[in-house]
Amino acid sequence: MVTIIKNQLLKHLSRYTKNLSPEQISLSALRGSGELQDLTLDEDLLTDLLELPAWVRLSSAKCNRVAFRIQWTKLKTVPIVLNLDEVHIALEVCTEPRVMNPGAGGAMPVPGKYSYIHKVIDGISVAVNQVQIYFNCDAFTSNVQISRVTVESRTPEGRKGDLRLTRIKSPDTGQLLIFKELEWQSARIEAKAFGDAAANLPPLRLLLGNTHCRIVMKKRLSDCAVVASRLVVRPEPLAWALTDGQLRAALACAAALAAPVRRATRAATRAAAARKIQEPQEQIHSRSSSGERDLLARMFAKHDVRETSYHLLAPRIDLHLCDDPGLGRSEMPSLAKGGALQLTLVSMQADLFPYHKATDDRRHWRGYREAATPHSQWLSQALSSFCTTLLDSLDPRPLTPSNKPTHQEKTEVPVSNGLNHKANAAPNQTATSPSTHTTSQASPTRTRILQQLGKLMTTCVILRIDDFTVNKVSTGTRSREAPRPLVSAEKATLPGDAGLLHAELTFFYYPGDVCFPVPSPKLYVQLSPVRVSVEAASVVWLAAFLPHVARAAATAATAATAATAPSDQPPTYIDVRAEAIMPKIVLEAGPEHVSQQRDRPKELHICTARATFTNVRESARASTRADLASLIAALRRAAPRSGQFPCSADDLDPIHEQFILHADRLDDIERGTAVCGEMLWRESRDVWCARVEPLWADFCGARATNCKPAPLLDATPLTAWMYFDEGFSRIWVIARTCGLAGLQLNHYQLLFLLRQLEKISEMMAWLSHDAARQPEGNDGSIVMGVVVPAVELTLVLPSNCPGQESSRDLDSVPLDSSSLQDLKMGSEATMAPSIQERDMGAVAPPPVDQVEVCSAQPLPADELPPSPGITFGGGFSSMRRGLTSLVTSLDALGRDDSRSDAASTASSDSERYVLVGLAAESPDDADAAFREFEHGRISSGVEVAAEVVERSSSPSDRSVTSSCRRRDVISTCTWRLNNIHLVQQSTNGKSSLRFAADDLSTDECSSIPWDEFQNKFSMRARAWTEPVTEQTEMETRDTPRVSFRLIRTELPRPVDEKGESTGLAPYEELLEARVRDLSIPLNMSTALALAEFIEDEILAPPMPLEVLLENVKLHLIEDRLTRSISSPPPQPLDVELTRLRLTRDCAGVLSLGPPLATPSTVASPASPASRASPASSGAPATPVPQHDHATEAIDRLTKENEELRKRLATLARIADDNRELRAIAEEASVLKQCVHAAQQEAASLLTDKQELLDTVRVLQEQLNLCRGKR
Repeated sequence: MVTIIKNQLLKHLSRYTKNLSPEQISLSALRGSGELQDLTLDEDLLTDLLELPAWVRLSSAKCNRVAFRIQWTKLKTVPIVLNLDEVHIALEVCTEPRVMNPGAGGAMPVPGKYSYIHKVIDGISVAVNQVQIYFNCDAFTSNVQISRVTVESRTPEGRKGDLRLTRIKSPDTGQLLIFKELEWQSARIEAKAFGDAAANLPPLRLLLGNTHCRIVMKKRLSDCAVVASRLVVRPEPLAWALTDGQLRAALACAAALAAPVRRATRAATRAAAARKIQEPQEQIHSRSSSGERDLLARMFAKHDVRETSYHLLAPRIDLHLCDDPGLGRSEMPSLAKGGALQLTLVSMQADLFPYHKATDDRRHWRGYREAATPHSQWLSQALSSFCTTLLDSLDPRPLTPSNKPTHQEKTEVPVSNGLNHKANAAPNQTATSPSTHTTSQASPTRTRILQQLGKLMTTCVILRIDDFTVNKVSTGTRSREAPRPLVSAEKATLPGDAGLLHAELTFFYYPGDVCFPVPSPKLYVQLSPVRVSVEAASVVWLAAFLPHVARAAATAATAATAATAPSDQPPTYIDVRAEAIMPKIVLEAGPEHVSQQRDRPKELHICTARATFTNVRESARASTRADLASLIAALRRAAPRSGQFPCSADDLDPIHEQFILHADRLDDIERGTAVCGEMLWRESRDVWCARVEPLWADFCGARATNCKPAPLLDATPLTAWMYFDEGFSRIWVIARTCGLAGLQLNHYQLLFLLRQLEKISEMMAWLSHDAARQPEGNDGSIVMGVVVPAVELTLVLPSNCPGQESSRDLDSVPLDSSSLQDLKMGSEATMAPSIQERDMGAVAPPPVDQVEVCSAQPLPADELPPSPGITFGGGFSSMRRGLTSLVTSLDALGRDDSRSDAASTASSDSERYVLVGLAAESPDDADAAFREFEHGRISSGVEVAAEVVERSSSPSDRSVTSSCRRRDVISTCTWRLNNIHLVQQSTNGKSSLRFAADDLSTDECSSIPWDEFQNKFSMRARAWTEPVTEQTEMETRDTPRVSFRLIRTELPRPVDEKGESTGLAPYEELLEARVRDLSIPLNMSTALALAEFIEDEILAPPMPLEVLLENVKLHLIEDRLTRSISSPPPQPLDVELTRLRLTRDCAGVLSLGPPLATPSTVASPASPASRASPASSGAPATPVPQHDHATEAIDRLTKENEELRKRLATLARIADDNRELRAIAEEASVLKQCVHAAQQEAASLLTDKQELLDTVRVLQEQLNLCRGKR
């Protein structure tokens, strides 16, 4: 008996092993146990049998001992147990995708109907004492050691139990769900990279603790084929310490695997998608006949795996990054001995869906809240735009109307996953109603295009993080200090179950080998409120650490893909859209903070409600080319003439040529007319747009305001466009603000800003120093141009009349407290609901029944035009409260009430025990792994979050309803500047700052209550309107009235005794200013207060400067009380400076005198020196021209001037026409998309109408038939 069993066992095992003999097998048939020793498996057969990826091959597989135990009398309930001692596996990376071995087909089991033997095999449990995996590649070798590996069947809830509870069979779909769990106790990973790119890199060592892997497989009962599967990996909390060398080694290994994995995965994914695309139709068709009250059907539906997916659920990951000596370590004194940075990720979830249909919804994705993030809406808009563009490119003919007869057969509409895809239904939109009507008939080309679009598939990678913290860099001097956060989440501003980071990367493809246009890859990122602290040591450490690692990764990637064909290169064309909700940048006071100064703040918060960053121009109302063209025109109008101060000959133009080409749509990529996947990837993605709506800044921590926020910058929107040339080495930025930029500042806030500027200046010096140490570090440059319509800087001064409270306003709109309160209440009633609807539309859009390729989608919230008079107070609070209640109601609606239906009929092939057991142990949630992972976020109270939200900072916290009330009286002095043009340029160790402005004016208020001033300050920007000017884009501005130029030049570094350069390079600065044609009235008390206002608390080295004053008038009003009653009333003092030059040298010596004939630094044709008479400079006098010649010259110049004015007017009209045409073209494109979507919707409605009429007709016939039988 034993010999017969041995021979049969040997016969079957010999297919998978090498040189297996009967002496290696020992078994006991009656006890159901046995043992095999020294097994050598057939690596070629196992490679194909295990369906390993095509980029890897099994080169060796050995096992020293295998023991098994079979309980013959309990095979239905107790699994077969296999115990393996040591398993040694060797894997090799295939440079080319591996081909399936044709000889392996004989060893494959013949597929058949799922039977009892399959149940026994699927229930086998495996335990391995140790697994040793050797991984060999051309660029690295790896060794993975895994201990205590077990594979067991589990119930849907992850518990051990009866084998009958570990699978669920659907009585209607003919499918079976099998639940398994893989677990290992520990794993050790070691990798060593070699080659030129990985020279001198240390080995990478990682340790993994106890890890659970939940596996759910869905099989078809007819042929035992695996239809779909889900793998969930959940490790225990991880803690890794990595140096930059180990990070570079890990990136080198990943770069070596990238090319073969990409080549093998591309073909495998398309082939697998071609097999899977037909499966959902069978599933839905058969499911439609299942009973809704069948318990087993409901259990199957709850745990169903509709598509293959892979998930990583990491509850906590602690990364400690350390720098090694070298270019990756900064030379900053506090970082010279190295530093470490701790990164903590909490509740990180990574998902991969390789076979998702583009037109399907995502409601079945585990843990994915489609209505809580705008990613699905963004993707739907992109797909709709792609469909419209593709139809216009391949079939530009519009839909033609056609009349249909009264009776025709019903046209079938393809159904997939329970959704009617209008892209597929468009060809069949000729169904009719009982009466003759007109429909839209598509051409055959359009029909084929829509049919192909209906097969569009996606591979989607999702990363979600509930919370993360980046601590400040710790050094040897900080080792005993408690960790302080550098970047942290502000969970109090969001509901408890809202995630912090949500990123999605989507790739598109068609099943099979189909060459047809696909949308470009898309990366969508949304970041919830975070707090970023600016600390010099941490920023400098990151600036030295990250580029060093990134440069090594780029070098390794280049070396790994050097032999790859150009067609196999990864696509660099990608659409990016990132959005940050309520981020906050914090500047903290250092040890110089004096607690006795009540008005001195501890922190400066730079905040915004929403910040977006994108390289896509799909939006119709924001980030468009028309906005870029308008910004370019504004910069040109505000820029001084070329060669005029503050410009110089070596200045770079902030308007790069790429901006102009992009605004005129002249930078599109030529793709040709051939039909290929990248056919429509034509728009350039090199120009980026960042929008901040709105931006404001607050001082916090001052005792005078009870630690409440005190405003520095009033809320104002900001738009910036960026272009990165040669990677990130050359950067161009142009930006502008829309509306009035209001600022207020007192003396102690000024001291705080001065200290922060010193820290930032030192930090920038170290950043420049470390960048120069890197290869090609001196080739970089940054040019930034900013235009601001108007700025009002209010200086808060001590009041000269503390007993008086004047209600004099600071601007042209007189408002007292009562009128301000009425206006605020009215604005909240009218403006706040619009903000609430807009913000909630972006954060929590309403659920959509079906996602289609060709549909008109609403615009996202950030693309709505900003309202200039919005009150942000009620809007933000209402939005947060609404968001909290909305998420609560969504969670309540998402709960399944299937427990009440526990009693139902049993399946035909299952016992009542199985049904009752499954129903008793299965809670409402479908998967225990996801439910346990989300337990932390669900347990947090939403009401508590709503209460905390009300205490968060927003622009309305300083309104009249603020709890911070101050009754002290202050005086103010407001300085107004219009048409501001600012350019910052840094290149090759030299930087310059150019500033030009017009119409400097002042306004004073001798005494006003502090809270009343704050109320009027918040209303000032809303009441401001931009003056209408007739200046065109082609006209340049007049000579600016206020301009300055700050030049900073880096000097050679000092040399120590050994002849080596040490420390920071010194620099020299020079400030040049020109002030002309100004008339400034000023009270004498205000002038004295300003002298005290600008007084610093420390003695700083004097900065050399040169100021040229021309036609400046000061009207000083004596408002101070006289000491003697008999003294005459004080008279104003008028000071008129026609031409005056003021200079200060490095020693701080001031010099006053007339302007020099030749400027000492920057020569300007418009400067007074250029207009000096020849006699004053000692040159010989020229003869006076005759009167006739002078008259002729004047007439000629007059005619030329008139001709130039006519040409200028013509060019101005052409520029205006171009702007209008660009706006009309974009509007026409949007309208075209809307019309196309409306046509599709109308055709779909007609089809639905015909279906309903046919259904009514069938029901009427059945009713007549029943009546006839009666």
